[in-house]
Amino acid sequence: MPSHAEKNQTEIENYYHIIDPEGRLSKYEKAEEERKVLANMPACFPEALRYVMTRFGFTQEALAFESKVSESTIGRYRNGKVESFSEKNVVALCVAMHLPPWLSFALIAKAGFSLAATREQLAHLMILNCMYMRSIDEVNEYLRERGNASLSRETAQDCRAS
Repeated sequence: MPSHAEKNQTEIENYYHIIDPEGRLSKYEKAEEERKVLANMPACFPEALRYVMTRFGFTQEALAFESKVSESTIGRYRNGKVESFSEKNVVALCVAMHLPPWLSFALIAKAGFSLAATREQLAHLMILNCMYMRSIDEVNEYLRERGNASLSRETAQDCRAS
């Protein structure tokens, strides 16, 4: 009988896709790479967001398109030009970059959030744990079906219309 890990190989590969996209690293090397990413992540959110975007090759323009968060908002976040960060926007950025939970939660903590207090935060927690490889449109649909507000105001269809 196959083990749980053998049955869920895709999920395990997705967990480390950001540091091992070609699946060449050993388990030890993946753990070490994860440790390095987290150890090198700056303490404040603007610098941490820049670090993650640069380290994993995301441009502001591409991230805006994928997350449905405006390019100007992402720019303000990256440059620390805001006093606080929108929880929904930060979650949307994590989903759009397909960050695995270990990296999403580190970035979210640097933005000053702790998820699990409200119904909406519990939905965000589930998304970051289980739906991080999905598109923003799929995540927004999931949220709407459960009576929660979308992460972003636009849908892909709205973007094409403008």
